[in-house]
Amino acid sequence: MEKIRIGVDLGGSHVSIGAVNNQGTIIKQLEKDYTIEEKKDILNVAINYITYAIIELKKEFDFNSFGLGMAGIIKNGIIMRSPNIDGAKNFEIKKILEEKTNMSVNVENDAICAAIAEYKFGHIKDYNNIIFLTLGTGIGGNIIYNGKIREEEEYQELGHTIIKENGIKCKCGQNGCFERYGSILVFKKKVMERLNLPQNLDGPTLREHIRLNEDKIEDIKEEYINDIVLGLSILINRFNPDLIVLGGGFARYDYLFLDKIQNRLKENVPIKVAELGNDAGIIGASIL
Repeated sequence: MEKIRIGVDLGGSHVSIGAVNNQGTIIKQLEKDYTIEEKKDILNVAINYITYAIIELKKEFDFNSFGLGMAGIIKNGIIMRSPNIDGAKNFEIKKILEEKTNMSVNVENDAICAAIAEYKFGHIKDYNNIIFLTLGTGIGGNIIYNGKIREEEEYQELGHTIIKENGIKCKCGQNGCFERYGSILVFKKKVMERLNLPQNLDGPTLREHIRLNEDKIEDIKEEYINDIVLGLSILINRFNPDLIVLGGGFARYDYLFLDKIQNRLKENVPIKVAELGNDAGIIGASIL
């Protein structure tokens, strides 16, 4: 059997498990989108699916450990808090998964995982100071400073940077957090409501509806772009980066937004979409 690494990306809307080779390529992937009912118990649903997927992948590949990335503050394999996943507070996910799979498990913040993957296999090695954001169910973030990934808690909370005073209430308890305006989920929900589409619609079908009805959602796009620009401007003023990298689910919708975001951003900082796209979390988790 081929020697590979296994990475898990546990998100607020889906969980993906991938077998990754030494070149950073996912050679096999298993994934599950949660139903509306399953989202009420994400952690248990995800843990059961991860256990199933590990058993299946073990039949084909030789491995005795795996890595897992997920949103939130992670310490020693314990989810201290994760606002977008119910029940994820002081949750010993490493211990539970190790007992269920009989393997060693490394757990880390998903944005750190994605940043690790992009910096190792992507196109950002020529930059020293980078803001890396994953725009998905929420907004994860990390800073690469002087070529090193910062793992302090303050750099994992970029999605909870306040961009609008007295703004929308966030699950973290604050008002006006960046992720309440800039996550790709926020954009998708507004589009589905406008076009009267089911909230559990899959990505490819949603993108086709967007293509056919772009004129009907132009104001939603404009509002989203302006909110992204506002959030990025605040982070640029705080961290003074050489580059911004946007990943997560946003990478599948970047063609709608990226040029306009770059053109409206007054600060002259280049923006790139994560080269590894939405797979960066799996790849990074596999090399923890």
